[in-house]
Amino acid sequence: MSEIRRLVTAFALAVAGLLLGAVPAGATTLTVRPGESIQAAIDASSPGDTVLVEPGTYREYLQIVDKDQITLEGRKATLMPSSAPSTTLCSQPPEPMPTGVCVAGRVDLSDPENPIVLRPSVGDRVTGLRIAGYGANGIFAFGTDRLRADHNSLSGNGDYGAFSNTSTHTRFDHNTVQGNRGEAGLYVGDSQSAHAVVTRNKVTGNHGAGIFLRDVSHGVASRNTVSRNCSGIFLLADAPGPAGHWSIGRNTVLSNNKECKATNEGEERTPPLSGLGIVLAGADHTSVTSNVVHGQQRKHPSAAYGGIAVIKGDKTKPTRDLISRNEATRNSPDINWDRTGSVSFSHNTCQQSKPASVCR
Repeated sequence: MSEIRRLVTAFALAVAGLLLGAVPAGATTLTVRPGESIQAAIDASSPGDTVLVEPGTYREYLQIVDKDQITLEGRKATLMPSSAPSTTLCSQPPEPMPTGVCVAGRVDLSDPENPIVLRPSVGDRVTGLRIAGYGANGIFAFGTDRLRADHNSLSGNGDYGAFSNTSTHTRFDHNTVQGNRGEAGLYVGDSQSAHAVVTRNKVTGNHGAGIFLRDVSHGVASRNTVSRNCSGIFLLADAPGPAGHWSIGRNTVLSNNKECKATNEGEERTPPLSGLGIVLAGADHTSVTSNVVHGQQRKHPSAAYGGIAVIKGDKTKPTRDLISRNEATRNSPDINWDRTGSVSFSHNTCQQSKPASVCR
């Protein structure tokens, strides 16, 4: 390609990027102060607007539904449950437990157990909030595109810290996610064209996985610190669909040794899990590179163990996965491969593994 063509192409891409990220003309900031309603400001907002929440504690259940390019921004603002019942879209039966911030597209709920996304909401953002103590999730996203949740504190919620389902281009970054009591601190799932980014989060002391990637393909999980959960970063296929084409790199994964006992609740059955750092279960075309993985130990019963575990899913064998240039030490074992599927191991720093050959 000639230099002129390169310049023209670069200019065209830059213009396209500006158009995609452009803020609509007339965008305004709606400021909310203690004693005022955040939801009222969200309802009054238009594409490109920012709902700016001043310092204070607000007891509400919020929803951004079928709205594009809305920024919900907190300035040392804390969001906690209200004594009133939640009426947001994310609190529909059969899961009526309240969520802090519900972000969703236009959804057909004629069958609540099988909602259908009619149109995704595009380009919304939730940032700078402390969201704590909700019966379900801190943030719940369903049917969104290009949602960004960043620089939030998500703690002590009954289910997930932040949850993205049936969504594309989700971005979770720079969040502190601690002590949530569901299956994971952060969840991305149920999308085969996710193109998600989970980066620079601190995820610690949650029940279940720190970062749970289920039935989801195409994404990046990088530069996260994940510690003291039952498992660190868990990519799971066969639940029910594929999981693959992820890049999991430059994360620090430490001492994920909490006990998660087996559960059997309706159709949801989970095995006991503990002592797991990075897990690929039936994953395909996924690279695990340049991670630091220390201190995963056999302290409790678990269906699998290891600093880095590569295992068969319920039905699917791992396919074309790469485990490379990781520093995995003081784990039991450092790398654990069940010898199924096609997995490449190279240049890992480790001391003990199953089979022993993957540490050589």
